[in-house]
Amino acid sequence: MSICAVIGGGAWGSALASVLSQQGHKVNILVRRPDMASALMDGVSPRLDHQAITPPHLATTDAATALAGADAVLVVVPVAATVEALTQIKTYAPAHAAVALTAKGLEASTGELQPELAKNHLGRDIVMLCGPSFADEVAAGKPCCLVAASHHQGMAQTIAQLFLSSPVRVYTGDDPIAVAVASSVKNVIAIAAGITAALDLGDNARAALITRGLAETSRLALALGGRQETLFGLAGAGDMFLTCTDSHSRNYAYGLALGSGKPPSTHLAEGAKTVASLMARASSLGVDTPIIAAIDNVINHGAELTTEIKALLARPVDQE
Repeated sequence: MSICAVIGGGAWGSALASVLSQQGHKVNILVRRPDMASALMDGVSPRLDHQAITPPHLATTDAATALAGADAVLVVVPVAATVEALTQIKTYAPAHAAVALTAKGLEASTGELQPELAKNHLGRDIVMLCGPSFADEVAAGKPCCLVAASHHQGMAQTIAQLFLSSPVRVYTGDDPIAVAVASSVKNVIAIAAGITAALDLGDNARAALITRGLAETSRLALALGGRQETLFGLAGAGDMFLTCTDSHSRNYAYGLALGSGKPPSTHLAEGAKTVASLMARASSLGVDTPIIAAIDNVINHGAELTTEIKALLARPVDQE
């Protein structure tokens, strides 16, 4: 049995904590609000429409208590809260604790990926824990597969072993940069996929969009030091396909609303929040990302959807 601290009691945090509790680990969840802590201790997840979960050992608003003696820490908060979580880990968690980050996006003010934030604010290797997964299905005990990617293979193994024999199968990998890039870009491509669905552009268009989205992901990942083969795995193609094909996905739902001319909900639609940072990072590296650029133009610069679609289709003929 391990002591596992989960920072964040939202949909994904409560789902992962529930699985870990079922595995017999001592799970402490750190949340911001006492009412959230109380609900989790009662075995329900407010962020999953009060879906039943296995209660943690402790849900608390006190970081020192939640992180004390932790063998592993899972950071399950939005990108904007990552730096705060890393600071809490550095202050209160044991130095040997394996740390896994799950957020999918770039930090807005610096444009840094999750592993880069960890290097600057924690000073050591972390694990990127990502893959195709909807929180409500995981909380309900349905199977899924994730990848734990780290330059420190022992740490990746530690995180993967926490889920051994559970419905969540975790593979290990050694390319956290490509995993972080893929997890960020797929949310933006999912917004584009939602737009194509809303505009009734057809399945052909969506298939092309996903394929070219993977190409943009590959170019950016390679420019940042990642490997192309990682993008054929769970955090790359796997998560891209899931997020781009189901309104379960908040980013896909955001795109559906945008394409329908309705005010989209920004609740945890990380793609809408991170697209500007992705575009800036790609531009600084000289990486061509036309789909990301089009979504950035629509969300942040008031461009018309039809104009951006026509511009994408009018791009010069190029070799695939």
